[in-house]
Amino acid sequence: MKRLRALDDLDADIRDHIERETADNIGRGMTPSDARDAALKKFGSIARAQEDARAVWIPVWLDQLAQDMRYGLRILRRSPGFSAVVILTLALGIGLTTAVFSVVNAVLVRPLSYPHPERLVWIATYDERFSDEVVVVPDLVAWREHAAAFDQIVGEYPNGERIDVDGEAVQARIVAVTDGFWELTGARFAAGGPPGPNRDGVVLTQAFFDRWFHGDSRIIGRPVTVEGRANVVTGVLAAGFQPQLPRGSLWSAIDPGPIDFYRAEVVGSSNPAGGGQLFNAIGRVKDGVSIEQARDELERIRVARRQADPRLSGPPRLRVASYTDTLVGGARPMLLILLAAVGFVLLIACGNIANLLLARGSARQREMAVRAAVGAGRGRMLRQFFVESAILAAIGGAAGVLAARVAIALVVRLIPYAVPRLAETTIDGRVLAFAATAALATAALFGFAPALALRRTSVHDVLKDGGHSARPATGGLHARRALVAAELALSVVLLVGAGLLVKSFVRLTAWPAGFTPDRVLTMRMQFSGPRYRDARSRIAYADEMLARARTAPGVEAAGVSSNGGGRLMVTVEDMPEVPREQRVRATVSTASAGYAAAIGMRVVKGRWLTDAEPERAVVINEALERRVFNGQNPMGRRIKFFGNGFATIVGVVADLRYANLDAAPEPEIFADYAHAPVFALTLTLRTAGDPAAAAPAIRTLAGGVDRTLPIFDVKPLETTLAESVAPRRFNVALLGTFAASALLLALVGIYGVVAYAVAQRTHEIGVRMALGAERRAVVGMVVRQGMTMAATGIAVGVAAALALTRVIASLLYDVTPTDPATFAAVACALAATALAACVGPAIRAALVDPIVALRCE
Repeated sequence: MKRLRALDDLDADIRDHIERETADNIGRGMTPSDARDAALKKFGSIARAQEDARAVWIPVWLDQLAQDMRYGLRILRRSPGFSAVVILTLALGIGLTTAVFSVVNAVLVRPLSYPHPERLVWIATYDERFSDEVVVVPDLVAWREHAAAFDQIVGEYPNGERIDVDGEAVQARIVAVTDGFWELTGARFAAGGPPGPNRDGVVLTQAFFDRWFHGDSRIIGRPVTVEGRANVVTGVLAAGFQPQLPRGSLWSAIDPGPIDFYRAEVVGSSNPAGGGQLFNAIGRVKDGVSIEQARDELERIRVARRQADPRLSGPPRLRVASYTDTLVGGARPMLLILLAAVGFVLLIACGNIANLLLARGSARQREMAVRAAVGAGRGRMLRQFFVESAILAAIGGAAGVLAARVAIALVVRLIPYAVPRLAETTIDGRVLAFAATAALATAALFGFAPALALRRTSVHDVLKDGGHSARPATGGLHARRALVAAELALSVVLLVGAGLLVKSFVRLTAWPAGFTPDRVLTMRMQFSGPRYRDARSRIAYADEMLARARTAPGVEAAGVSSNGGGRLMVTVEDMPEVPREQRVRATVSTASAGYAAAIGMRVVKGRWLTDAEPERAVVINEALERRVFNGQNPMGRRIKFFGNGFATIVGVVADLRYANLDAAPEPEIFADYAHAPVFALTLTLRTAGDPAAAAPAIRTLAGGVDRTLPIFDVKPLETTLAESVAPRRFNVALLGTFAASALLLALVGIYGVVAYAVAQRTHEIGVRMALGAERRAVVGMVVRQGMTMAATGIAVGVAAALALTRVIASLLYDVTPTDPATFAAVACALAATALAACVGPAIRAALVDPIVALRCE
């Protein structure tokens, strides 16, 4: 190895001597051929001895590649500033692209961690008038017992339930599952196993087991109390295993977050009702069975069941779809849009680097001419440029992967549930292969441009004047201007897309007058146990909790609500009978007198509820008034309530998106909580200051009513609303980041091209000024040329954006994909920033000393 290193050093020295000697001979008037022959004659014996020695040790092609790499590294070390700019630009482009591909890989490409995921299907019944997709228990039981096209059909439904741990009541996120769930999901257990067939039992997740049971495996086989009932803990899931479940309509019962434990739910012919009335259903079809065949069989079973017992009911439509598509299909369009957008950023980065290398290539004309004069062929020159580009791409790619890893960790930590399976995002082998491919592709894109531009350069002219008078071809400058114009066009597309999403997000999250969620605190509780089996005890609890909460410092108003705890088919007394399938379906919330003031409800007709209504009273929202009463006065009318009773309408409130900003207000009924069933409550408080700061004291006061009932999900209403639009915030943040990066890169490109053009025209500018040209005329000339390039790019970008922004139309709220204000703002902003980028080089051109400029020639 020492001998090889010595040969390497000798080779570099000899090549430098030969190149310098050849250049000096040409400068003395010799032709390039004679100059090379004289240099080789002077140093040829040493070179031949070295080549003979090297041939014994290293193959020729490997030796040449090693020489190119060493030479490339020396070139990069000689210009650290240039190398740093290129590497940082590459790290930005490849890092963003790798981060987005990592998400796409985790969400759309990587198979589900289930056995035979390609055979899994989502089974749901639905009413096309509503968004709910559920399965009633009788349907689930019939399918499980009679469907021959399936290996397994299982049901699951999420809920919040109380579990008692060491005398403390803990509110947990749970999923109730039927037999076969663990086999279908391929669950891995750290201890114990699943409950036996048709047996109750609880399976804990590793995190919940470690936190509340301190990792004590003696809990396996022992009973724990869940909602007042004893359930045996049969197993603990392996760390990191979380079944991938679509967040359907039933999941609105619990907030986003990791599941704490799973509870077996026994359903069958002997127990058709189970512990719940609705399920989500997952099936695994047999090998060779299509989704259409499976759906037809399930529909036949369902029709036969209804014919046998006409009293049975359920949603009229059946849907059987790919489980993977159901789980992540909604995220596919936006993720593909983001991947295309970040590809634009990478292209802009490549354009910038190509511009830098073209400019640097012009400065290396003499070096390339000398190498050509001493016999370097076109292929060898191209390889040298590619090797240098590959070195830059490798370093930039490695930095980009590190940046992507940091960005992924940050996104997953801040908004883990913005996209299904986002928490599974990792840098795996597929992602590393993608990053390596992206690095090689960028090296190929920008690596050959300088060599191709320099091949038309006259070797004799460059060597004869020492490279001072030679100028790059006009086409080279035109190519750099075209690249920058293309960068600007891509930037316009990204900026318009980001601007439309931002404008849509701002309108979506704009609060109506009087609604100030940043001053509202919410906390939830759920009744369970024998103490709260009758309504009177639940109302007494709510009254006492409200009385205590109102005494807390800073509380201005307090109220309780069931927060949409029920659904009702609306029937109005003395109105024509409407067929069941055409009735309006409304959300029913029980509420106290202080609830409207606490949350910011605005009464538009009549009054709000009191806590001492003489008979059952309700308040409706404007959405229900429009759909049911159609311009008639609803005041005093009576709605058929649960059972055979009626409730009188005493008021109408303005529509308010107080739970989910991403959904239009639905018909809703608010009933006085003294006359309506209450099983879970949300305590809502309006505070004078920061609700988060007041939360500990309020929670202590409210929780003191009954410490066996846990209070959970304590957070400002503003946080809840922000979580409801997490996917939109994710899209806005990423596309905004891409647009900002593209704008920065494009502006750097404009500045670089204009500055380079000014440097190349220094002598011309000196001549103009020596002949009497004013400085402002020079500034105008430079700015005019730069802005012509910018205007071309902006015009092309606007045209492209008009065609491309239609793909995000479904993601917009109250904004059209051709919104004129957004297009105008982006065009003006880009023009202004492009002008700013041109002004600096223009001023420097105007300050050129004519005498110095003329001497440069």
